[in-house]
Amino acid sequence: ADIAVYASGNARPTGGAGAVAMLVGPNAPLALERGMRGTHMEHVYDFYKPDLSSEYPVVDGRLSIQCYLTAMDKCYQRFSSQPKGRLTLEDIDFACFHSPFTRLVQKSYARLMLNDFLLESSPPDMSSGKYAGLESFL
Repeated sequence: ADIAVYASGNARPTGGAGAVAMLVGPNAPLALERGMRGTHMEHVYDFYKPDLSSEYPVVDGRLSIQCYLTAMDKCYQRFSSQPKGRLTLEDIDFACFHSPFTRLVQKSYARLMLNDFLLESSPPDMSSGKYAGLESFL
């Protein structure tokens, strides 16, 4: 769980409390495969509390979003490069994302699709299909 309280300003609407809960039944098709994960950590001051007497943190929103996207790229690249073979979004049934504001989940899925596109071993078909419109990223 996470609790975030912000001073007045741009970050305030993203504050609040967050948690993740999953209800898993006795016959749930939940598979956890050992070693199938990607992690990333970076020492960055995008969100910190330099004044411990204040409940409000110092937040650099643009840097925070860039950190989120970098972490997602690195984690997905590491997750995709499994010993069993390269994985793509087509191998993932469900995903959970941090979503402090609208459209971050859509942007996150788009970012994962861009990663799949960039990691293709051979030039993808650009005329139609899932990569149509991404020619400028080659």
